[in-house]
This record gives sequence, structure tokens and C-alpha cells, in this order.
Amino acid sequence: MGFNRAQLFAALALGLLIMIHSAEAVHPRPRICHSPSHLYRGSCNNRKCVEVCHHEHFTGGYCSRKGIVKKLHCECTIKCDHHSPPPPSEVPEPPSSERPPPPPRVM
Repeated sequence: MGFNRAQLFAALALGLLIMIHSAEAVHPRPRICHSPSHLYRGSCNNRKCVEVCHHEHFTGGYCSRKGIVKKLHCECTIKCDHHSPPPPSEVPEPPSSERPPPPPRVM
């Protein structure tokens, strides 16, 4: 019993989707943190926004409309993975001196 073309195509597509999903799990996209620029003045221009954000020690920036008025303002960006808390699997155990004593055994 052989497979027809539709079955082979479906199996190939499913395998490709599984591989893509696995690659995303191994190399997740970095989170991007946003902060309004404190130094930018005037009407927003993306090129000027990026330059000002670099002076504020960010990696990038863009013009965004936020708030009730929806006025363009400069929003700075930076990868925030290294500033975020580690996942629970990477949190080290506390030193043995800080651990509470085990509860007494009741028989």
C-alpha cells in the first residue's frame, strides 16, 4: 500500500511545521522593552528619534502615537532579556544556611 501525493504533501507540511515550531522554541525571539524618550523635542522624525535614543543608551527608537491626543512622540527600544528575571529553571537554590529546618516527622 503506497501513499498518494496528497498524503505525502500533508506529511511533509506537518513535518515542516513541527521543525519550525521547534526552532522557535530553541531560539526564542528577544523581548523588546520600550520607553519614551526624555530628550527628544519637536515633531517626531524616525531618524532623529533613533539618534536621540542612542544618546540615551538605547539600541533603537521609532515615532509612535499614544495617549488620548494621539500625538507622535519618540519611543526608545532595547532588548530586555538580560534585564528580565531568569526563568524558574535557572534560579539558583538558596545557600543551605538560609533554608528553614525541615518539619518534624510525625509517626
